[in-house]
Amino acid sequence: MKRALVKWIKKLLHADNHSNIDELKKKGLKVGRNFHIQQGCIIDESHANHIEIGEDVSLAPNVHILAHDASTWWFLEHSKIKNVKIGNRVFIGAGSIIMPGVTIGNDVIVGAGSVVTKNIPDDCVYAGNLAAYITKTSEYIAREREK
Repeated sequence: MKRALVKWIKKLLHADNHSNIDELKKKGLKVGRNFHIQQGCIIDESHANHIEIGEDVSLAPNVHILAHDASTWWFLEHSKIKNVKIGNRVFIGAGSIIMPGVTIGNDVIVGAGSVVTKNIPDDCVYAGNLAAYITKTSEYIAREREK
């Protein structure tokens, strides 16, 4: 009884990352060998089949990997879904967010707290987070409606 309770609490708190990854694999997540994930990481469960992670990859605590963007839902009644691919020998620092549609090459380091919105080529170190004005919501939705 105690063992089952501990297992349930770990799953609830996402402390048991191995069983969580196994569940995501059942939903289509592709993961190479030697994959390490620390506590608090979120891999887009509802779109795990759109995520591919290579070999020798480490996710530091609280990394988020997203394959969908629901920002258009209230306006267009659909979410954007895009593939995410992470290459081999990649380290993603604590608190980083990998957005939908991003490809990260091989031999890459992503610094802590980074928000990755564009592809990263092989053999690079990327870091940073800068929220800046992009456009008016109405203009954004108009562009998305045309797609």
